[in-house]
Amino acid sequence: MTKQIKKTCSACGSSPINHRLMFFLRFTNEIVGKLTYIYSPLFSLGKNVRLADFVEKMLLNLLYFVGAISYDIDIEKTINGRSKLIWEEAIKRGIDMKQIFLFGKPIDHFKAKINGGIVFFQSIPIPPWLSHKGYDWVDDKFLFAKKFEKIGIPSPKTRKIIFLKKAYSVFDSLNKPIIIKPQFGSLGRHTTTNINTKEELEKAYYLARQITFSMIAQEHLFGSVYRATVVNNILVGFFRADPPFVIGDGIKSIEKLIFEKNKNRKDKLSEILINEELLDFIQRQGLFVNSILEKDKKIDLLAKTGRFYGGYTKEMLPEIHPKFHSIFRKASEFVSIPVAGFDLIIKDPTKDPDTQRWGIIECNSLPFIDLHAFSLEGEPVNIAEYIWNLWNHNPE
Repeated sequence: MTKQIKKTCSACGSSPINHRLMFFLRFTNEIVGKLTYIYSPLFSLGKNVRLADFVEKMLLNLLYFVGAISYDIDIEKTINGRSKLIWEEAIKRGIDMKQIFLFGKPIDHFKAKINGGIVFFQSIPIPPWLSHKGYDWVDDKFLFAKKFEKIGIPSPKTRKIIFLKKAYSVFDSLNKPIIIKPQFGSLGRHTTTNINTKEELEKAYYLARQITFSMIAQEHLFGSVYRATVVNNILVGFFRADPPFVIGDGIKSIEKLIFEKNKNRKDKLSEILINEELLDFIQRQGLFVNSILEKDKKIDLLAKTGRFYGGYTKEMLPEIHPKFHSIFRKASEFVSIPVAGFDLIIKDPTKDPDTQRWGIIECNSLPFIDLHAFSLEGEPVNIAEYIWNLWNHNPE
């Protein structure tokens, strides 16, 4: 009746990845991340040049010389909407930009001629003279939560987990329900929400372990998920994302309700897929696809949010409470990176945040800015314009 996912991983969502490769990359990322955080003075060649940028440029030039990489000017070959928006804005400004192909396959790295110089970057171009301090730690969800707890910005209680035995003790120490997610990563891959029992905890632990050595447990916050995108310490986008849901009529099964919702969905909305992740999610609510929901009872079908999962999205920057602008200025100044995407959960951002239980759950140093441009409702925001404006004021 409803489209099924086969031969792919439902826990990866709309962006499947190689589990073993991701496990290895995240394990090495954590080790290298700790070293660069501890020995950060060694990773700089001066005020405006980072060692990583220098090494990357040398390596790319070497790979080009031996024929391992090539450059392409076809914007339609970009591998995500974030990079495409950056490229479209570059074209408007007359910036020469090319995508890097590694062994004939496109990767999310680019070469651009900016202000007379050649710049290499991953998806989002960041001027080298701006602060890069936070890149050493901001994508580490555990370290992020720990630091934010100290400066008084709301965030859920967060604990780090490596072994299952630790997961059990953490479970006993936190208010239920809890969430288990990889310590690094994005798009909600291999994340389990609404965990209330140790049986559910164990299943969530092994799901996350497929792609990560270390993970975190967080206390559940209730409300919609929002992405607050900040450029140069200014809040420029505030995007709402809700999971897919159905509302019972006392007659139809959940499966039938999903079928009808898919049939009548909007053009921009993807189908709700009945897969292992959905089945597991509703089972933690004591339900099955053949369950009959009582009239007017609403249930979420997934932890993942947004239109690619059949959920709701809205850009609502003009509607939010004024306090959020100062909150995210403080958050951005603290993480000290030029472009940051903060994920938060709150029931109603149009109301005073001091009157609600809410929290920032993580920060993304490479945020998907296309969320703000293609929401189902609200005025679109072109974040790429703000990003390229960072290059207008070179202090040298």
